[in-house]
Formats: sequence, structure tokens, C-alpha cells
Amino acid sequence: MGLIQRMVEEAGIPTISMGNAADRMARIKPPRALLVKFARGSMFGEPGNVSRQRRIILDALAALKTMTEPGTVKELPYQWKRPDPA
Repeated sequence: MGLIQRMVEEAGIPTISMGNAADRMARIKPPRALLVKFARGSMFGEPGNVSRQRRIILDALAALKTMTEPGTVKELPYQWKRPDPA
């Protein structure tokens, strides 16, 4: 995905990735990335938590404006609130 992002960025379109594993982000090297402390596949938070999902989307859009250095990774402050099923 990082390679595709770099090509899109070269065309003048800003991109941002979201992930939950810093080590993978370091290997992929997307132009901009947000790190979230959520389960894989749930980059916007818990199902049904619309207000949090909206905040995360707004954070991602704001990050497009503020993250200017290539390779920047910013960690969002949110924590998963729903316990994992045992």
C-alpha cells in the first residue's frame, strides 16, 4: 500500500494510512500514517461507536494538513474500549 500511496502522492494527491503495528508501518513507509491502538481491521474504533469513528476520520483529515514531512507517523490517543471476546 505504501508504494501505491507514494505514486498517488507524486500525482499531487495527499494520502494517509492507518495501522495498528508500528513495526509494519516502518517497513511499508507510507508518506503519512496514523497509528491506532485498535484491533486489526478496526482502524476507526469499536463497531457502533459513531461519535468516535467521526472523530478519528476528522483527525485523519486534519493530519493531511499538518503532516508535511515524508514518512511521518503520528499515534492517535484513542484506546479500544470494548473488551475482546474471550
